[in-house]
Amino acid sequence: MTGIEERLSRTLERAAERAPRLAPSAGERLETGYRRRRHRSRALLAAATVTVVAGGVVVGLRGVDGRALPAAGPSGAPSARIGVTAEPVEKMWPQAVWRMPVRDSGGRELRPVTLIGDGTLLVKAGRKAEEPEVLYLYDLAGGHLRKITDVRRPGKGTVSAANFGVGEGVVAWSTSASTSVRLWTAPLNGGEARQVAEHETAGDGVDGLAVAKGTIVFSVRKGGVFGVPVNGGRVTPVGRGAGLHLLSWPWAGSPGSWSPRDGAPFTHLVNLETGQTSDAAPARRGERLLACGVRSCVATTPGGTRAFTLLRDGSRRQEVPTGFQVPEPPGQSRFHVRALRGDAPDLGLYDLRTGRLADLGTADGATWAEVPVTDRAGRMMTYVIAKDRYVIDLSRIP
Repeated sequence: MTGIEERLSRTLERAAERAPRLAPSAGERLETGYRRRRHRSRALLAAATVTVVAGGVVVGLRGVDGRALPAAGPSGAPSARIGVTAEPVEKMWPQAVWRMPVRDSGGRELRPVTLIGDGTLLVKAGRKAEEPEVLYLYDLAGGHLRKITDVRRPGKGTVSAANFGVGEGVVAWSTSASTSVRLWTAPLNGGEARQVAEHETAGDGVDGLAVAKGTIVFSVRKGGVFGVPVNGGRVTPVGRGAGLHLLSWPWAGSPGSWSPRDGAPFTHLVNLETGQTSDAAPARRGERLLACGVRSCVATTPGGTRAFTLLRDGSRRQEVPTGFQVPEPPGQSRFHVRALRGDAPDLGLYDLRTGRLADLGTADGATWAEVPVTDRAGRMMTYVIAKDRYVIDLSRIP
């Protein structure tokens, strides 16, 4: 594969790292389907055309013969054309870009999870991507790494820690066994992790988790939002959450990221605090909604040759320029990643709002670099070049 194809492949793998883990029984049932999907993904990557909807969206838009398609907007959407020169991202947005180590002193790879406040990063570390061993807080400005807690290694038949959420002075996460999920917390200022609850799921897994108002809120892949006090107690259903999947507290909706056969994820949303609902406008004839966030959706034109963003009510349709990858999550519709020169290893970050294009510098680390991806909240973008991990706080870009 070419450099860009390898990094796209690594992006899909890392998106899978952040996704909820299947219980062993479910994994066995889906093994055949997984092999088929992996074979199809390799074929798509070879054509540099990728569409993934599983907790997020990565879309590569190329002509079937490998040439970039002309920028022509979908009906009613302004066409996006690129006529600007890329500047180094650290020069263009110095207030939003940091570098940090790739590994800790023990040789474990550091993988950012989410930004906490302004300039503090929750980081998981492990020798295997799917098995976090330690949680840290990292001070981006000062470069200091502070240990929060050790993460218990998964036992036989147990899936590793995933679905990390922060709030109320704690970090919370889930693990999955064959018949249940377990909820864990540790104080952000450091301390031993403890199990606060166990919830019987008959093999179902967690697909979203948040900490809000003294409660760990989570949803499961078959649908349903539940809560348990941060300090432990009984797991109970969250009002208005039946059959829904957590997107971003207090919003939950359907279909979930794990059920694309039921339609574009999160076209229907419910505010679990107020009861407010939001239904995405149906796609126009021949177009296809890929996924929606709290404010916007991503869709493709007839034939899937071009992608565009639009608000949930169907307005403000704006095309994503040809050749760009739409990063996860789908609600993050402003910034898009692309190869700056065909299939060359150098990547750029395009701001759809301002039309500015930043060079991410990946050509300098072409031997090993990642396609940048965002966190679940759509605020932080991260990627690795050689021995440096870059972190971009998208909220600091005016």
